[in-house]
Amino acid sequence: MAIFSKTEGATGQPEAPERAAPAGAAPATVIGPKARFVGDFSGDEDLVIQGRFEGNIVVERRVTVAASGEMKGDIHARSVIVGGRVHGQIRADERAELLASASIQGNVNAPKVVIAEGAQLQGNVTMSTAAPVQKKEEK
Repeated sequence: MAIFSKTEGATGQPEAPERAAPAGAAPATVIGPKARFVGDFSGDEDLVIQGRFEGNIVVERRVTVAASGEMKGDIHARSVIVGGRVHGQIRADERAELLASASIQGNVNAPKVVIAEGAQLQGNVTMSTAAPVQKKEEK
């Protein structure tokens, strides 16, 4: 599996962006499709959830919940893309995008919100400027 190079899937077509990143892209942490993470997560790099995640996330960049991903907890990031299931609050400083395969139980707060046809949302959408992500003090 090549994370930092363009790869082709079994069909000969390039894999989805959640699996392959262009050369020179910012580093990302990936919770794989067969992985389960329990606990809080914070960082200064992208986070991609393809498996199960239980806890709260504070990331200074982008959080992507892939179509296969399941998230129970709150997300606060610069931008959030959801294609899977989220049970919790979403706060994005710049943009939140709910793909057609998204299923969300919770509120979404972001200055820009894109909701694709077919996305499911049980909650409220607030389009206002969110407080910037705060770095946690290192101990």
